[in-house]
Amino acid sequence: MLTTTRERRTFMRMVINAPVTLVRGSERIIATCRDLSANGMSIEAEVATVFTVGEQLSVSLSTNSNALPPFVAEAKIIRADKVDGVYQLGVEFVVVS
Repeated sequence: MLTTTRERRTFMRMVINAPVTLVRGSERIIATCRDLSANGMSIEAEVATVFTVGEQLSVSLSTNSNALPPFVAEAKIIRADKVDGVYQLGVEFVVVS
């Protein structure tokens, strides 16, 4: 068996564990952003709603500073795993505002 420890990601991920708001149509979902990179984020959402790969939604990540506006982006779900009632989502940014 061949194993490697080389990181294959193009962008480094930053662990942040911060609240993120997901907007899908008129639905607003408060979730937790676990990590963030230049092209996407990992999110955990404890909701009964269903998420599907390929679905697009808006993500809004607040900052701790009143001087900085929230980070807002349109994102596409590229991974949606439900484990013990919690969705673990991987999203890729499509448009960053």
